[in-house]
Formats: sequence, structure tokens, C-alpha cells
Amino acid sequence: MAGHRFPVPRFEGVSQEQFIEQLYPQRKPLVLEGIDLGACTSKWTVDYLSQIGGSKEVKIHVAAVAQMDFISKNFVYRTLPFDKLVQRAAEEKHTEFFISEDEKYYLRSLGEDPRKDVADIRKQFPLLEGDIKFPKFFKEEQFFSSVFRISSPGLQLWTHYDVMDNFLIQVTGKKRVVLFSPRDAQYLYLSGSKSEVLNIDNPDLAKYPLFSKARRYECSLKAGDVLFIPGAAHLKYLGIHYTVILWLQFKGHIGIFFLCQQNFSLLNTTQCNIPCYIGKEYKERLSEILCSQE
Repeated sequence: MAGHRFPVPRFEGVSQEQFIEQLYPQRKPLVLEGIDLGACTSKWTVDYLSQIGGSKEVKIHVAAVAQMDFISKNFVYRTLPFDKLVQRAAEEKHTEFFISEDEKYYLRSLGEDPRKDVADIRKQFPLLEGDIKFPKFFKEEQFFSSVFRISSPGLQLWTHYDVMDNFLIQVTGKKRVVLFSPRDAQYLYLSGSKSEVLNIDNPDLAKYPLFSKARRYECSLKAGDVLFIPGAAHLKYLGIHYTVILWLQFKGHIGIFFLCQQNFSLLNTTQCNIPCYIGKEYKERLSEILCSQE
């Protein structure tokens, strides 16, 4: 069991000015409530998505167990028509399946050409665009991607981090999310950007003794909640229900990342052009990421 647990703070009715000036500079996760997300939280039922999303082929992860492990690859990649994927993902037991009748599904939408194009639900699923309102906390030119994610009940995704700033929009269902500070990366047994520790609630401390030192920040998300995840924070989510989420990425500090990548020797000096409001934890995590890429 991880040593210290802290609740992720929740805020309701946050304005763009309040977010940018007061909350964002703290570089900490937070849950935003009462954000106008459009009709998606009420309209995106299984039947509606199956009908409007159509039969476009999508690539998915399929696993025989709930805890997906990216390092050992305990899943297979398969392709299904989108409408079939939605229907299967909402089921507990399947009459049609690839591995087993209780297999789990996970969709992470891709660009048209995954090698060149980023995911944007407005382009890959244009008939759904009218149902969505993205939170207006960043400038439009900072937008990077909007990833459509659908997962089976009980699915647990591996602990990982993204360098960019993220908004996880819980459209339907419930999800439990656990985050770890970038400062605790040394306790997470990382392989690249993924943690080797799968069962974070009952970890094998004989194998991963330092994991008990990692501080964890937890929250439960319901339909309409928006979780802000600062870049480089480590995240694991555990689905309670069949869930649909939108994962938005913004270039909040990614420009700083590339600047530091080009001028790594300046990262921790007064000559480094990093704004003073960037938290110490974020600077340290940037340093670790860049060191690993040397």
C-alpha cells in the first residue's frame, strides 16, 4: 500500500481567468465541476454512439484480464466496426469475442494516418462534434489532440505519464483515478513512461519495496467531471462502469520541453528560459525525462 493518500481537490464553476491565474500555476491535479461540455454527457448512450458513430473500423486493445499491462503486453490488438466495439464494451459477457467471453476492450482513437496525424474526435467522428464543447481554459492555438476513449467495465489502465497538460473529460460512467507526483517517479519502477507496478492497491512490496513511499492523489469521476492532469504527473485509472471519456491535450508547457531539449545544459541554471511559475516538481520531472533521452 502506498504511504500517503490525498484527495484531489474539487472546484465548481471555475472561470478561465481563475484557472489560468490561480489554479494552473500550482501544477497540481484538480477536478472541475459544472463545466459546460455540451450534450455529450446525456446523449452518448450505447445506442446513440452505435448509430451516429457508424461502422468505421477502429483498432482496439483486447485483454483477457482487467489489469492491462503495456510492458508485458498482456493484450492483443484487434479491429472492430465502431458500432460493434461500443456494444461489446458495454457488455459484461460476450456472445462474440476474440479471446474469452469476459474479455475487456479499450479504444484509444487515432488520427487518420497514425504516423502523421494526431487524434481529433472532431475529424475522426465529425457527426459527434456538435455534441461536444471543449473547456475554454487554453487558447485554441495551444490545442494538440482530443482522444476518444471507450473502455469496458472494470478495466484498469497501466500507470503512465504524458508530457503535455491534459484534461480528462468523463462523459459517461464512473472512474476511479490515482495520480502520483512527478517527484515520486523514483518510487514507481518506471520502464520508459510506464510503471511496472500493476496492482497499486495491493502491490508486491517484496518486489517493489520503494513503492510504499509514493504519495498518491485520488478522486472518483462521474459523468460531467473534468480532471486536469498537469504534464509529467503519473496516472492510473480504474473503470467502475463502462466508460466514455475525452482526453484533451494542450501545449501548455510543451514548448518549454522542446526548448530545454535543445538547451539541456541550461535547464537548472538562471539562463534557462523557463517561466518562474513552473513548479519545482515539473522542472525536476523535465530534467529526468530529458536525461533519459540523452
